[in-house]
Amino acid sequence: MGTTVMTVTGPISSEELGVTLMHEHFAFGYPGWYADDSLAPYDRQAIEAVCLKVLEGLKEAGIRTVVDATPVDIGGRDPFLLRSLSEKSGIHIIALTGIYTECGGVPGYFKWLAEMGGRNTEEDLCELFTKELTIGIGKSGVKAGLLKIATSDPVITEYEKTAIRAAVRVSKELGVSITTHVEGPTVGPAQQDLLLELGADPKGIIIGHQNNSDDLDYHLSQLQKPGFYLGFDRTANIPMEPPGSEDNIISLIKQGYADRLILSHDSITVWLGRPWVRPATWADWNPLYLHTKLIPKMKAAGVTDDQIKTILVDNPRRFFERG
Repeated sequence: MGTTVMTVTGPISSEELGVTLMHEHFAFGYPGWYADDSLAPYDRQAIEAVCLKVLEGLKEAGIRTVVDATPVDIGGRDPFLLRSLSEKSGIHIIALTGIYTECGGVPGYFKWLAEMGGRNTEEDLCELFTKELTIGIGKSGVKAGLLKIATSDPVITEYEKTAIRAAVRVSKELGVSITTHVEGPTVGPAQQDLLLELGADPKGIIIGHQNNSDDLDYHLSQLQKPGFYLGFDRTANIPMEPPGSEDNIISLIKQGYADRLILSHDSITVWLGRPWVRPATWADWNPLYLHTKLIPKMKAAGVTDDQIKTILVDNPRRFFERG
C-alpha cells in the first residue's frame, strides 16, 4: 500500500498521490503584508472562493495532489484554509513546516530569543518542526507532511545552517522528506554538500528552483550526486525564469534523467495584502501551465507519456517513500 503521507485532512498512502504538483501556494504574502490589515484585511472566505475555482481546473486536468510550500515565517500559512480547500475540492493538499531565508523571512524573533533569552535556536526549531509534523500547526490539528529549508545565494548564512541542522535532525528522527528553496542560480550544490555532511537521505530531498538557472552544467553537476531530485518548480513563461530552463528540462529527460526531476510552478493563487495588477508578462504563472503549455512542448520535442508520468506521478511518490 506504499508509505503513509500526511495531508491536511489526514494520512493517505503514497499510492494515492497520483499526479502531484510539488510546489505551489494558495495564499501568500511577503513579510509585512499583515501590517496592512486595516486596509486589506485577511478574508479567508473570499480567498477560499478564488482557490476553489483554481482547484476545479486542476481536478479537470487530472491533478490529484498539491503541496502548499508556504513555510512558518513567511506567506501567511493558514492550515484551516488548506483543510477546507481539500475537503471541498477532493484534492489532496500537503502542508509543510520549515523557515525561509534569513534575508526574506523574519529571523528577528529567533535571533532575539537566542541573544536576549539565551535560547538555543536549533533546539527551538527542532521542537517547532516536530510539533507541527506530529501534533499539528497551531490549534488547527492539521499536521505538516513535509519539511522545507531555504538558503541565500551564493552563500548559506549561519542562521540558515542552523535551520538546516534542525530540519535534518527532525527528518532523520521522523522519516520526513525535505524540499528546498534556492534563492539564486548557484547554491544548489552547496545545499547538497551540507545536507550530505549532516547525514540527510538524498532520496528524500528536492533541491528546488532549478529554473533560476539555464546553465545545463549546473543541473548536471547536481545530478552527479545520487539520490537527489531536482525541482524545476518555478516552471512558467515568466520574467524570473531564464528562457533556456524549459529546454534544459527536455534535454535532461532525453539524457535519461526523467526519474530525478520534479515539475511544478511556485504559483500564488491569492496575494495577501493590498491588491495589485499582475503584469501581462506574468500571465503564464499559474498551476495549469505545465498541462496547457509545457507538456505539449515536451511532447512535440519527443518526450513520451511514460516519461511525463514518471515525473508527475512516480517521482513524487518515490520522494515521499524515500526509495
